[in-house]
Amino acid sequence: MLNAGFISILCEELKEALVGARIDKIRQPAKDVVLLDFRSRSIAQRLLLSASPGKARAHLTEMSYENPSEPTLFCTLLRKHLSGAVLTDIAQPGGDRVLSFSFSAFDDLGRETPETLVVEMIPGKTNIILIGSDGLIVDCAYRRDYEADLYRRLAPGMIYRFPLQPEGFIQPAGEGAFHSEAFSTLSAFLDAYYSVQEKEEVYRRRSKELRTALSSAEKRIRKKIGAQKIELQHTAGRDEIRKQADLITANIYRLKRGDEALICEDYYAPGCPHITISLDPLLTPQANAAKLYKQYNKLKTAESYLTSLIAKGEAQLDYIASVREELDRAASDRDIADIRGELISAGVLRDRRRKSAKKEAPQKPLAMCTEDGFDVLAGRNNIQNDELTFRVAHKNDLWFHVKAIHGSHVILRCGNAMPSARAVEQAAAFAVKNSRGRDSENVPVDYTRVRYVKKPAGALPGKVIYTDYETISIRAWRELLKE
Repeated sequence: MLNAGFISILCEELKEALVGARIDKIRQPAKDVVLLDFRSRSIAQRLLLSASPGKARAHLTEMSYENPSEPTLFCTLLRKHLSGAVLTDIAQPGGDRVLSFSFSAFDDLGRETPETLVVEMIPGKTNIILIGSDGLIVDCAYRRDYEADLYRRLAPGMIYRFPLQPEGFIQPAGEGAFHSEAFSTLSAFLDAYYSVQEKEEVYRRRSKELRTALSSAEKRIRKKIGAQKIELQHTAGRDEIRKQADLITANIYRLKRGDEALICEDYYAPGCPHITISLDPLLTPQANAAKLYKQYNKLKTAESYLTSLIAKGEAQLDYIASVREELDRAASDRDIADIRGELISAGVLRDRRRKSAKKEAPQKPLAMCTEDGFDVLAGRNNIQNDELTFRVAHKNDLWFHVKAIHGSHVILRCGNAMPSARAVEQAAAFAVKNSRGRDSENVPVDYTRVRYVKKPAGALPGKVIYTDYETISIRAWRELLKE
């Protein structure tokens, strides 16, 4: 958290940079973060206000944030009251960890009216508060009712009062200027410091969301497979049912309506022992046999259907494992977004974006060049694996994949040329690097011409079959890729 002396220096910097500028855009990418885009004759600048616990701050920023699909109520109010407003002053009331931004705005009738935006950066009381010309709170990022403190209640319509300073509070003295060899301003320092944290936090949060979704999907699929296997066990006695139906049909001349059982020779068993078959006395002998045949056919169909469902479920579990491997290799927020898109396409996640949301251009595959000049490409995710193998690669390029381990499809661009043994080794090493086997010492890698790689009908993204392949063992892939 920033101390009062730090904020004092920051206040002077922001005054010099922003006073007299007009608000051009207002955004709220998170509940406790507000971005104000200022524009003046000379320059356009962006002010970040954060009430995030542990990271409350106010500074100029060059960071970009993803906006929510719909603005929040607080953001809508800020736009209504402050759009086009001119910043007239920035103050640090009482020398505490609070910054007050004064604006000259206009109401619906075009009359000039003062508005104030306060950022409180006090630990445990962080907030962003919009105050009208009458001194009443219009709204705030966090509505708070301090039960033991009647002096301060932060809710729309309440009188705003600055936080009381604790007894014995002494404002830390600021030096009046910020000195750094690496950063020219305090805002630049804060932007650089927090940008890394923000990106890592967004990455962790989105990665965690996807991992949680994958775990939920895996539990659901495993539970379904378990139930299907139990049902499949119940179909095991269908042959006995058909045998009974056949014996009833073979002995139909010995039966009449109303019989409760048939005692006959079991010519399916050695020695033809006598067995007893229960009958429904309300049905004719023919109807009893038909009933058993129907039951047999139902169980036979169920066996085929359940076997197919179980195989499909196990393929989905294998696919989820491959996506987990992608998450382990993801190096940016864009990689996470692409994996999310893949899961939506595969039906694992629901698409909660607006239909009109603009789709970003797909990322390029991972790439490297071998020592003798051959290009090597690797898919970042399962959808890109399919794109790379079946649309980008030439039919005579070499295709690589670690043996029996989840990983990227890797293409060695060679066309009709014969790559060197060194190029094959380095392409195989690149496949190991982009797979779950990256931490193993000795990893087998299969490779073949792209023409021998096929996609089974209805297969999930990234799933292929291949023939006419050779296998190479890669030891110490890091050494092979050093160059």
